Amino acid sequence: MKFSKETCLGCLLCAQACSAMHEGMYAPAKARIAIETYYENGKELKHKDAYCTLCGICAKKCPQGAIKMTNWIEVDHEKCIGCATCKKECPKGAVRIADSKSIICDTCGGAPICVDICPHGALKFE
Repeated sequence: MKFSKETCLGCLLCAQACSAMHEGMYAPAKARIAIETYYENGKELKHKDAYCTLCGICAKKCPQGAIKMTNWIEVDHEKCIGCATCKKECPKGAVRIADSKSIICDTCGGAPICVDICPHGALKFE
């Protein structure tokens, strides 16, 4: 995935759609993508992304073997103990812990809803 901070308005529709698809509720805190909005130098509004780039570090570092890398990342929630090793090791800050389980972007199986829902074209999937 590619993120354009110049195009993003911080509306969080991507996170809402993601959480609705995966969790059955509109809860951006449980989304597999995160958009952080902040002010640079106290005056310029900026947006920072956190999504999985499929580097595979989380899968290599998981002590339970709960994370598998194929064409995307898969988390086996039966094996995941919520130790957050994957979160600590992720260089992109893309791993979240919700309900004591790791949640990581799975690119919706190759058709990410966040890309489809973004009205500003800030997300692209290649």
